[in-house]
Amino acid sequence: MSGREQPSFGSLMQNDRTWVRISSIAAVFSVVVAVAMLASFAGRVVDPSVTPEFVELKESLREASGDESVHAAIANQIRSLDVELRTEYFDRRAFMGAASWLLLGSLFVTIASAKVVANLRRQPPQLAEFESDVDDPDRIMSLQSLSAVGGFAVGVFLFSSWLIVSDRSVLPPDATHLAALFPESNDVAMVATRGLDVESEELEDAGATEPSMPDVEPAVVDPEVLPTLDEKRKFWTRFRGTDGMGVVESTSIPETWDGASGEGILWKTPVDLPGTNSPIVWGDRVFLSGATEERRTVSCFDAANGALVWQTDVPLPAPEDDGGEPVELTVNDDTGFAAPTMATDGVRVFAIFAHGDIVAMGFDGEIVWTRSFGTPHNPYGHASSLVTDEERVLIQLDQGEEDEPSSRLIALDGRTGETIWETSRDVPASWSTPLVIEYEGESQVITCANPWVITYRTSDGEEIWRCDALYQDVGPSPVMRDGVVYVCNEVPGGAAIRLGGSGDVTDTHIIWQVDFGAPDTTSPLLVDDMILMLASFGTLTSYDIGEGGDPVWEQDFDDGFKSSPTKIGDRVLLIGESGACWIVATTKEACETVSEADLGEKCVTSPAILDGRIYVRGEKHLFCIGES
Repeated sequence: MSGREQPSFGSLMQNDRTWVRISSIAAVFSVVVAVAMLASFAGRVVDPSVTPEFVELKESLREASGDESVHAAIANQIRSLDVELRTEYFDRRAFMGAASWLLLGSLFVTIASAKVVANLRRQPPQLAEFESDVDDPDRIMSLQSLSAVGGFAVGVFLFSSWLIVSDRSVLPPDATHLAALFPESNDVAMVATRGLDVESEELEDAGATEPSMPDVEPAVVDPEVLPTLDEKRKFWTRFRGTDGMGVVESTSIPETWDGASGEGILWKTPVDLPGTNSPIVWGDRVFLSGATEERRTVSCFDAANGALVWQTDVPLPAPEDDGGEPVELTVNDDTGFAAPTMATDGVRVFAIFAHGDIVAMGFDGEIVWTRSFGTPHNPYGHASSLVTDEERVLIQLDQGEEDEPSSRLIALDGRTGETIWETSRDVPASWSTPLVIEYEGESQVITCANPWVITYRTSDGEEIWRCDALYQDVGPSPVMRDGVVYVCNEVPGGAAIRLGGSGDVTDTHIIWQVDFGAPDTTSPLLVDDMILMLASFGTLTSYDIGEGGDPVWEQDFDDGFKSSPTKIGDRVLLIGESGACWIVATTKEACETVSEADLGEKCVTSPAILDGRIYVRGEKHLFCIGES
């Protein structure tokens, strides 16, 4: 072995050439990272509407408006390009974040190692230099080095932050901005999330405050590709919720409120026109219809503060051709001229009135189309609520007498109002709302009237089966679980009918029938293994859903009811005609009142529930009950 002593790690670190190399490598690395960041920043796409791909696809989409297959293919290409831009955007953001830290670290190493080199190369101070601290070169160099390192660090931080902030999303933030990219076409994919924003000036003019709004996950849709059923279930799109069952599985609500004092009331907004329809909710918009003999409107409210976003007048029925007199219709005071609850497909809202006229509107309040089916022949005016199924709007237009029925089930195209199919029904006037279900992979709609419960295919309106289970004026709507549909009416009572079969299944598919406690207006509610029926005279009756038989229990309340019971989490909400409210816990053993509350005014409508808030229409106000 050589007798020469090998240099130690410490001696190498004291070698200024080692530190020079470290500083040089770190400096080169810093330059490479900085160049890569600049290249990424320069190559970003700020406005997709000016890219050649988008411009070409947009033009092709216009030219292919008459060819549905080509039109759909181009729309898919636009959606694919949108996904690519999203991926590119988030990849670039991740790179810029990581590169910023790398640049900051490499610059620190560069400056720190350069400081070490400067210290190693510094000459020992002369004794005379110790005579003055102010002129000490070591002290001066240390201060300068610290200032340099700090300055570089701040500069790199500011530079990196500017790059990241400047690298904005390539995607439009909302539906309005996306629509602006394609001003000449309504066929390009759009985003319909929470309706249109209310301008701050409009809110100030309305005198509205703006409490915090719970997070609502938006649903991405376009006019040709409607929201999926799962996306619709995030909102309250029809009478008794998107599934029509009056059930919200996982949420909590306040236990007490008082409309007169304002306790527990987030806001209440006056409603100028009367109506017995219930609210529907999409995103941060609440919709209601109202009408008198002289005027009809659809109103949209801000769910955060109750401000009226817009109100659109709906034309009255045209005068009769012969005499030129207005169309006359006598309605019952309990129903009025705006009894049916509205519905939405996630892009448009639909309302129907006592005269049998339906209107479709965009979320901006503009009328898209209207249809009239003539003044219905029934003593109350039309009162069955609307439901949607994919692109179809379904209308159960039951009318006429038992011996001369003229009823129809109609499916309209929600985009155009054109009739997709129409099926005659041999039943008299009814006021029940149909229920859309999926059974064995097929979409079906269940209807209730005197005496038949009838199921149709929603695709073509063909009847599947019918069951003789009801009688007299039918108002309650059906509910369904695990292949069994449950129906009820004051006469003859309630029934459980097994799905399936064809033709008349009265003798083969009725599981049980009961004759006590059935309502004439409110719809039944399924809670665990029970079915609850709330009679107009104030008795809540529970039956076992598997057996029927005798009531499991009965509970009386000091009020009458027209509002259907609603299950919220593990509680049931009941709203009486006087505005008195009960939150109850129901088990197989008993019905226990958890708390009581009061709206402070009459109420005959059913609530809409979204994110722990209760939206309910009273006689004069729209209420939002919940915690801020």
